[in-house]
Amino acid sequence: MKTSSLFKAAGAARAVAGALVLFLCVGAVSAQGYKEAKVDEALAGQKSAVIGGGDAAAVKNFLTKYYLARWTVQANGASLHTYREELIADGAGLSGAAQDTFLKEAVDALTKYAASKDCYPACRYNAVLAIGTLDVKAPQERNGVGTPYSGAIKTLANFCTSDKEFPDYVRLGALVGLTRHAALGIEDETLRNGVRKVFSTVLDSKYATEKKLRPEIGEWFQLKALEGLTSFKSPEGADGPTGTLDLFKKMIDDDKLDFELRALAARGIGSMDLTKVQNWDATALATSLTTLARDFCISESAHIDSELLREQVKSAAATTGAMGGGAMSGGPGGAMGGGAIGGAGAQQSQKSLEAMVARVQYGFDSVQAAIKGVDGGSGLLVVLGGSVEKKPGGKKAPVEEVNIDPEDKVAVARQMLNDVLQEIQNTNKFVAEGPQNQAGMMGMGGAAMMQGGRGVAGGVMVDSASMKDHLLQQKLRFNALLGVDSF
Repeated sequence: MKTSSLFKAAGAARAVAGALVLFLCVGAVSAQGYKEAKVDEALAGQKSAVIGGGDAAAVKNFLTKYYLARWTVQANGASLHTYREELIADGAGLSGAAQDTFLKEAVDALTKYAASKDCYPACRYNAVLAIGTLDVKAPQERNGVGTPYSGAIKTLANFCTSDKEFPDYVRLGALVGLTRHAALGIEDETLRNGVRKVFSTVLDSKYATEKKLRPEIGEWFQLKALEGLTSFKSPEGADGPTGTLDLFKKMIDDDKLDFELRALAARGIGSMDLTKVQNWDATALATSLTTLARDFCISESAHIDSELLREQVKSAAATTGAMGGGAMSGGPGGAMGGGAIGGAGAQQSQKSLEAMVARVQYGFDSVQAAIKGVDGGSGLLVVLGGSVEKKPGGKKAPVEEVNIDPEDKVAVARQMLNDVLQEIQNTNKFVAEGPQNQAGMMGMGGAAMMQGGRGVAGGVMVDSASMKDHLLQQKLRFNALLGVDSF
């Protein structure tokens, strides 16, 4: 599954922060007594003959004394990426017994480096990344993907789940490799089920504590594991025919879980073919998805409040800067400096509005994906006996339900989903057209944000205040669908 962050602005910030923490850790070169292998440069010219010959002893000697030994030298840290690319290309360029021998020996050597406290962090991280990117066939196109080496899967799984004390960056590198294997396909059923179990283990709330993950990168583990499970597009899990479906529903129901993960779980369900699943409560999932939509309204309203406060602080700072630059005296600092700061503040407000709209649309789209299906999935509405008709332009919309028997749980759930889709459609219309009373556009930046009745940037037709009001109204409607009293 292609998963950019649900909340693009916040997600990007977390990714940058996590990447910085990871970089500082794995890129560190310090006098901690790391050991370096002695590199025999005399073996450099023997690569073709040795790796093509298929003799295990000769290949091992070549890898551990020259080819991979170079990775352990801290002075070669800047070349590790090049070394990995060379390794992948050389492995994919072989065939038959020669390839089997080369890849097996490479995994054995790299496993020792990744697991060794004697190797400096960048070497360990790149070693485990390399294990996950080994191919048996090279990509057919320049930007294509190769065929992964399935012999690496058990090693990667062990790094993820082992009780040994591995750094979290080593476990993360292994998880990235497993996610790649899952996305590109794992033919062996036993291996596939094993990988499912690893992903489920990583998503367990106890995993972060047991494996001593740093909070700065802990969320990466959950996102990658969720991405990996979703890529199978199957309700099946390590615990049975509905293992992944049950896990994703549990995540959707967990109101203490980060909303991004809950939404991605909903999208994951949307990619599954649920039509052949038996002995599970589809009506309960309908309630879960409606609750998710309601919770999104609440969480996003709170986020808008924090964004409004942030904008107020920035505006106050800009005003202070303008006054300090001579705005009150009419000096050049006031005319130029203050105007420049004010313009920058208005531009930032537009970016905030665009990010807000993107968050709202993606959040509701995740719920809609589970209801209507996405990426070839059936969607829950079809499972409940509803139908999705084609409308002009290829768009789909659910058929309206009439004369619902309140005792018919399936019919009630089906109508609930139809109503949820209608509310999502109402939100999309609100985003496209804006509030009916355009005076409501005076929330963040006022008339300066308007140009011919439209937002200045990106055609944004709503401001934060009006969007918050709309979400609170949506919350009331979703609560009504759930039979919850609210105000």
